[in-house]
Amino acid sequence: MLLSEVQTDKKVLIKEINADAILKKRLRALGITKHIKAIVLEESLGKQNIKISIGSAEVALRASEAKQIEVEEIK
Repeated sequence: MLLSEVQTDKKVLIKEINADAILKKRLRALGITKHIKAIVLEESLGKQNIKISIGSAEVALRASEAKQIEVEEIK
């Protein structure tokens, strides 16, 4: 499942990041790495942006970026 497909208030585990080196570096700087738990907080109209929580940080991602992050829903 891709991060862009996850519904609001769902918890996920990041399994894989399928992005180019530049985007991977940016995501890593924001704390978005493999094996990290995240919660989808909000989605903009049309799902153009997705706001997630990772630890105590909140990060907004473009839909195109979220489509490159594979996740697994957790309880």
